[in-house]
Amino acid sequence: MLLTIGMIMKNEEKNLPLCLEGIKPILEALPSELIIVDTGSTDNSVEIAKKYTDNVRYFEWCNDFSAARNVSLEGAKGEWYMFLDADEIFTDTSGIINFFKSGEYKNYNSATYVVRNYNDYEKTEFADFIAPRLTKILPGTKFERAIHEGLNTYGYPLKNIDNAICDHFGYVITDDTAKSKCERNLPLILKEHEKNPDDSMIYMQLVESYRGVDEDEALRYCDEGIELNNRTPHYSAHMIYIHKADLLAKRKMYEEALAVIEAREEFKRRPDVDSVVGMDIDFYYTKAFLFANLEKTAEAIPAFREYSAFYKEYCIKGKYRTPDTMLGAIRYANPDSLAHAMITAVKCCIKENKMNTALDFLSSVPVKEKLSDSPYMALYIKTLIVVCRGLNNYSQIKRIYSSLSDDIKYIFCGYIGSYMSEHGADFAKEVLKLHISSDIDKALSIYINCEEKDLSETELVNSLKEIKTVMERNEEVRALAKFAADGIKKKIDSKLKAPATDELSELAKIVKGNIRNLISNGNIAEAKLYLSQLKALCPMDNEITVLENMIENSLH
Repeated sequence: MLLTIGMIMKNEEKNLPLCLEGIKPILEALPSELIIVDTGSTDNSVEIAKKYTDNVRYFEWCNDFSAARNVSLEGAKGEWYMFLDADEIFTDTSGIINFFKSGEYKNYNSATYVVRNYNDYEKTEFADFIAPRLTKILPGTKFERAIHEGLNTYGYPLKNIDNAICDHFGYVITDDTAKSKCERNLPLILKEHEKNPDDSMIYMQLVESYRGVDEDEALRYCDEGIELNNRTPHYSAHMIYIHKADLLAKRKMYEEALAVIEAREEFKRRPDVDSVVGMDIDFYYTKAFLFANLEKTAEAIPAFREYSAFYKEYCIKGKYRTPDTMLGAIRYANPDSLAHAMITAVKCCIKENKMNTALDFLSSVPVKEKLSDSPYMALYIKTLIVVCRGLNNYSQIKRIYSSLSDDIKYIFCGYIGSYMSEHGADFAKEVLKLHISSDIDKALSIYINCEEKDLSETELVNSLKEIKTVMERNEEVRALAKFAADGIKKKIDSKLKAPATDELSELAKIVKGNIRNLISNGNIAEAKLYLSQLKALCPMDNEITVLENMIENSLH
């Protein structure tokens, strides 16, 4: 048998069916077995488990996760062992299946896959953990540590398996559940700390447990953990440094947080510390935003550039899987973080008037991954237009338009219209040169014509009708066309405006304004009614003929 999959559980009836369905492809594709150890469930977890395996074992809980997991190792028949939790749901197992089916597993002692830790059930925010969960079963293989347990024979050669992603929702927690989790975990970690006071990883775990419930204690253990690592370096130190920087930044102690980042960089330069670490991406990201929060935009720009370069080299090419990334989730190695960072970098460049650099950052934005995110794409488009105006080069606007969904195209056209209302025909002419689409060209041409020529009332009304036709046939262009229409209406109002000399003429002015609005909105029947009232009020008003022509034109 190739593989034994082991799990421990307690009261997991909500998550268990999805979890077990997720690993079903592995169990069906490979010679394998599933062993589930129950630690005292009072719900239907055991009944659910028995639908997927005949090997359900029982363990009396004794505050020791390793002891429970070791039960699933006893008598395991597989050459390899893999473990997971009941709230972890595989969305892709093809990499694991191929690893074994191809025979590649024979070249390795251990393997990792990605556990994607979500912060919400809507899957909008996540951090990836390179999980060391697969290992060859050797004589003496067992789990160690009462909490945050690991396999004692896990080691190199190590395979980082691609196309193997497991969603985890265990960190979607409220303040109450954070406190509950802390109260459960802390006694176990403190007990381990008593036994191993010089274990850097235990300091890291103490910081992570305390930071949600007692930040002062978390910072104290950060300092103690850093002091220990100054004497005896360990790759878990990188995680301790980033926790301390985060805790200080949360208190808006940005200068102090930057000092922590610098201290970590000095630590990393030591000859007895591995210089290649995946955690760098979190440090680059944090440093860049600390500078941005301090409004030190000149210093923020190169920091954002470091982050972007690291993302391309290590995330896209898959090189950031180093030992430290198997300790915890790398929070900023995902498209959402990259997008947020690049837009912030562009804002820094705009403040420094470095528009070419801004355009470089914009080219690094993962637009394809963000196309369905309307608020973000609105911000991206608005920022892109500002940069293009600064460069006096609008070619990037056309490039992005073709990739947008219809909803986002509507937002895009709205921003074009907004800038037209602010910057007038000159901006409209630059966009017209791009020939983005026939309807956009039509709306822009009408707008420019009305802005630059002294058109008659009838010509303006006809232009307004043309704009309305564009609006009716193309929803995407509607927001842009509306800006053009509003400009034309103002010109019509200006031409038809008559000086008010008494109460009667003031009343007539109001009625004429109502008539023009009704015509513009297509309410012709009401416009005719108001016009008859105007004729009764001011039969000699020289604008009556113009309004009659407007009504007549709107009918054709």
